[in-house]
Amino acid sequence: MILVGALGACDRHSVESWLTGPPPVAATGSLYADEAFAAAWERIARRVPSPIRALSLLVYDDHVVLQAEDPAAPGQALQWVYRAGRVEEPVPVKLLGTGKLDDNTFPLEAARVTAVPALVRSARARANMPDGEVGRVLLRRSLPETTDIEFRVLVTSQRRDLWIRADPNGEILDE
Repeated sequence: MILVGALGACDRHSVESWLTGPPPVAATGSLYADEAFAAAWERIARRVPSPIRALSLLVYDDHVVLQAEDPAAPGQALQWVYRAGRVEEPVPVKLLGTGKLDDNTFPLEAARVTAVPALVRSARARANMPDGEVGRVLLRRSLPETTDIEFRVLVTSQRRDLWIRADPNGEILDE
């Protein structure tokens, strides 16, 4: 009841879009596939100012999230999201914890981002889970254990979840 009263002044379309999210857009294919990821990464690279000092890169089946230091405001971070063929406007990232942004960021060119689709295929094979699906790929420093840059691929199934680690070139690390 309170929700209806609070939303009484909104038109029906506004309420429906608020409840359901943005309207669906034509699918561009899984971003774990070579061509779809290459197209997405090209758009991101055109949109994000270089050089990119990344805090993290998250790749999902349907979107990519890049958090990086704002080149116009050192010490602050921005987040760019690629979804359905477009890169959204950057939004500020609220930094938490006592660490310094500079200790957590890395030059994105130090990692072979274009290796993501091949890494996904390798991680699926390494996981050896017939019903396993890749939930996400994460690229970041492996703090606090080490300052190394690593990919981490989450392969998940109804029975278990498994993180597969890889070096910055996308080569799976032996555990």
